[in-house]
Amino acid sequence: MSRTTRLLRTRVVAGALGALALTGATLVATPEAGLTSRADAAGPLYPADCEEDESSSEFGGARISQTYADLFSKGAPAGRYLDSFTPQGLGVWENWQGGSGTEDLLLVGMHYFDDPATSGDDEVSHRSRLYGMTTSGTVRGFATLPIGAHTGGVKVHDGWVYVQKSQTEILRYSVERVREAFTNPSRRKLGPGRDTAPVVGASFFDIDGGYLYAGRHDENVRGEMRRYAIKPSGDLELDESWGPLEIPTKAQGVLVMADTFVFSTSLGRGNRGNVYVVQRTYGVGEEFTQAPYRCFQSVAMIQELVSWNGVTYLLNESGSAEFATDDRIHNIRNLHVASTDRLRSLVW
Repeated sequence: MSRTTRLLRTRVVAGALGALALTGATLVATPEAGLTSRADAAGPLYPADCEEDESSSEFGGARISQTYADLFSKGAPAGRYLDSFTPQGLGVWENWQGGSGTEDLLLVGMHYFDDPATSGDDEVSHRSRLYGMTTSGTVRGFATLPIGAHTGGVKVHDGWVYVQKSQTEILRYSVERVREAFTNPSRRKLGPGRDTAPVVGASFFDIDGGYLYAGRHDENVRGEMRRYAIKPSGDLELDESWGPLEIPTKAQGVLVMADTFVFSTSLGRGNRGNVYVVQRTYGVGEEFTQAPYRCFQSVAMIQELVSWNGVTYLLNESGSAEFATDDRIHNIRNLHVASTDRLRSLVW
């Protein structure tokens, strides 16, 4: 490696680690949860298809693209409850204790194995689960959600915790109620929460700028994403002036930035996933590939993602006992983390 290359990598890593220098009411990144030294992602800026070079064995199992290995690192363990539940949604809860508290949590939404979204069984008997953990993986508490909640999206906004239940329903709970469930074993069951207006095709979602962006997972064709204004009451109202916008096939999560979307896509335990970084420069009726974009191959079964304090956290469901079969090509039981700025810079 040349001296110039070493200097460049040092500057990149210093910038990424600077974003993790969190104090006061924010999390302090640990070695397990932080970013590690990575080379700059390589490859063409706007490939016609996703990169499938399969040149890296960084995370074990089937080989994946070097680009994913260059951008993402192994983060905190997210393996709690995997014997009975499957991870789906991921969010951040700042100052979860309230008042003078200083600790923030990552929230993980999980469905039970007999979730109708995966089994086709409408008569289920087990509740889904929501738990909170530090970036080092220490679990602070959990709550049980209504029976059949898929938890494909989990986000906190303005005093409310929003959780996806189905394609047409997003649940919401006050942060006070979720805090009570986390800290009082006799109050674990959250119930149905407050009423929220029906949504359209909500497999996952993100919240940005006072809007909730909900996308539909489709295995065979490109899906759609719509936007909902979050009213002062916490309820949702479809923004009919926006979208729907096209999104990649098999989308499992979206990270919304002011000028960029990042989509995670996957399908099945035997297939690698993909990450799409797309400029928000396309409109209604246009293919998202008309905008500058970058797509690269990932590990299998990636799910929802969230950005917080300059770091993108990516959840994976492959470590669940539900998928512990011979055709599972990855067994990921940790979050994967990347610099949000580096992801965005792939298309800017």
